[in-house]
Amino acid sequence: MTSVAEARIVPSSRLDLRGTFIRRTNLNNANLEGANLSGADCSFASFKGANFRNALLDGAILKGADLSDARNLTRDQISRAIIDDKTVLPQNLR
Repeated sequence: MTSVAEARIVPSSRLDLRGTFIRRTNLNNANLEGANLSGADCSFASFKGANFRNALLDGAILKGADLSDARNLTRDQISRAIIDDKTVLPQNLR
């Protein structure tokens, strides 16, 4: 029998959306903390208010995506993604 002091908390699984096709998807206010969106096609998806803390965006296609009011999104994450002039970034990243 394991005591409470010895019990380990197993971290929850992280959302894996690598290479998925989620164009024009509404992910407003989604908790994408730690999610892997590398290589995902998120063109014209809506991420208004979504939490991107520690999310991986390497090669994610965010052309025309709405990231307004996205939380915990960094310049480094955006620099690894593919955006265009129609991508709406949060005010702090414009």
